[in-house]
Amino acid sequence: MATPDLPDRVDLLERLQEQQARLNDQLIEITARLGDEHALYADALALHDQRLARADAILARLDAESARHADRLAQHEAQMAELRQILQAIKDMLPRGNGH
Repeated sequence: MATPDLPDRVDLLERLQEQQARLNDQLIEITARLGDEHALYADALALHDQRLARADAILARLDAESARHADRLAQHEAQMAELRQILQAIKDMLPRGNGH
């Protein structure tokens, strides 16, 4: 196997150095893009967390409202039952057409 002479070795080393410089430039560019994408992802994640917190707060308020409406409905049903009893009592006190 023949060994390259010194000028060929120098030429080869220069080409390898240029190739290494291009690779380094590409890595710097990729790293910068990844940093930008990471920042965008972090912003999106923060926005998602904020929206999720608002949704949780809304659900908590809806749960409270639902409980309040259930209480009101129970009160209304009790009042209606009482009014039905009163109405029935009034009907029972009205004179009947059959003489009673």
